Amino acid sequence: MSSDPRSAAPQNARSQAYCPTRFQCTTISRRRIFLLLLAGALILTFSIYVEGSGYTNLTSLSWPKLSQSSADLTLSTTLSELFSPADEDHSWMAENDRTIASIFRCTEQGNCSRNQTKVVILAGGPFRGVLKGDNGGEAIWANSTVLALKRLGYSVLYSTGSKERMSQLYSMFRHLVVAVLADTSNIKDCFHDRDCVLMENNLRGIPAWKLFSFHFWGSADNPLGRKWTLSPEPWKDSYNNYLGYSIEPQCARQTFVPPDTRPEQAFVYSKDVKNFQGSEYAWAPDFFDAAAAAAGVEFIAGVKQDLIPDFFPNITNVGFMPQAEFYSTIGKSRVVVGVGRPMTSPTAYDALCLGVPFINPILSWDKNKPTDKTRWNSQHNTLKALDPPYVYNVFKNDKEGFVNAVVQATLTPIESFVLPAMRMSAVEARLAVILETDWRAEAAELLADRKASRVGETFWL
Repeated sequence: MSSDPRSAAPQNARSQAYCPTRFQCTTISRRRIFLLLLAGALILTFSIYVEGSGYTNLTSLSWPKLSQSSADLTLSTTLSELFSPADEDHSWMAENDRTIASIFRCTEQGNCSRNQTKVVILAGGPFRGVLKGDNGGEAIWANSTVLALKRLGYSVLYSTGSKERMSQLYSMFRHLVVAVLADTSNIKDCFHDRDCVLMENNLRGIPAWKLFSFHFWGSADNPLGRKWTLSPEPWKDSYNNYLGYSIEPQCARQTFVPPDTRPEQAFVYSKDVKNFQGSEYAWAPDFFDAAAAAAGVEFIAGVKQDLIPDFFPNITNVGFMPQAEFYSTIGKSRVVVGVGRPMTSPTAYDALCLGVPFINPILSWDKNKPTDKTRWNSQHNTLKALDPPYVYNVFKNDKEGFVNAVVQATLTPIESFVLPAMRMSAVEARLAVILETDWRAEAAELLADRKASRVGETFWL
C-alpha cells in the first residue's frame, strides 16, 4: 500500500521550515560538531586555568549568573570568535587559543592550508620557555623546532609536561594529533600510566608510537627506543632520530660587523664561573696573559656571578647579558674561546654564523695517535671536524697551541658560516620526514620483535 502524500505534506513542510535547503542542514550539522568540540575545549581550558591557580575545591565555587542573551550562541556566531586572546598576551595558553581559532576558522570556511589540521602537541619545558624568552641550549633547539613546524604548516598546541594535561589535550584533538613532543621524564610517566597512554581500557589515551622524547643528549631515552628519541646533534655512535636545529633565524637578525671594524677583544664563553675551574677547565690563567700580549686583544667574559674568584684576573667580566646584547658582543669579537664547558653549546654555531672563529678545547685524546680526530673528546665534538680558519682545535694545557690559535684567529677573519646540516631548510626537511613516517607500522614491527624475543616493554597499538 502506498502512503498518502497528503499525510506526509505537513511533516515535509515542518522539515523545510526548519531546514529549507540541504546547504543549511549541512551548515547546522557542522556547527553542532564544532559546538561539541568547543564544549570539550572549554572544559579543558577551564581545568588548566584552575590547576594553574592552585584552586582545587570546586564545590565551593558559586555558579555564575548569566543572562539568557549572554549564554546563547546563534548561527551567526563563528566558533573562531570565541578564542580571541589579547594581542599582547603571548602565554602558551593564549597561543593555544589562536591555534584552535585558526583551525575552526579554516574548517568553517573550507580553506585550510596544507598540514593545518595536523596538530603537534609540544609538552616539553623548553617549548614553553621559548615563549618566556629563555635562551639556553634546549630553548634554542625548541625555538628552531617550532619555527620549522610553522613553516611546514602544522598547528602547534602547547601543554604542561604533566601526563594529565598531555592526555586531556590529546583526547580533545586526538584525531588531528600526529605527534607529541615532550621531555623524557614526561614521556616515561605517560607511557607507564594507564590513564595517559593508549590501552585496551583507555581508547582515548595517547598511542605510544606518537610519543617522542625531546632529548638533548645521545642516550636512547624513550620506552620505544632510539627512533622515538629526537636529538639536536648527530651524536657519534648514536642511532637516535637526528632532528637538529638551526641558528640561522636569530643570526639573521644581527648586523654583521666587518672584522676590521671590531674592537680588539676575544670573548671567553661560559656563563657560569664554575666552568673556569675543575678537571675540564682547559687553560691555565697565564695562557690568557701570553695570548693577550701576542695578539693585542683583551679577553672578556659574560659570567652571571657577581663575585669572581682570584683565578679570574686575566679576563674582564662584563656580566651576564640579555640575549640581544649577548649576540651583539659575540658579533663584535675577533674570536670566541671555549674553556671546556658547557659541552656542545649553540654559542659556537652562533659565533661562526656571525663571522667569528671558535677555539675548541680538546679535553682527551689518544696519546699514541694525537692527530686522530675520531679519538678526540672536545668541548664541541660536532665542530672538531672543522679546521682553521673556522675552528681551531687546541689540546688542553697546550700553551703554545693556545697562543698561536688566538693570534691566527685574530689575523684571519672569516665570513658568515653555517654547517649545511644546520640550515633551516635542512631542519625542515628532516622534520617533514619524521612527521610523515608511518610510526604505527614502525611500532608494530618493534612490538612483534619484543614479543618474539621477550625483551623490552610491550605496548598497545
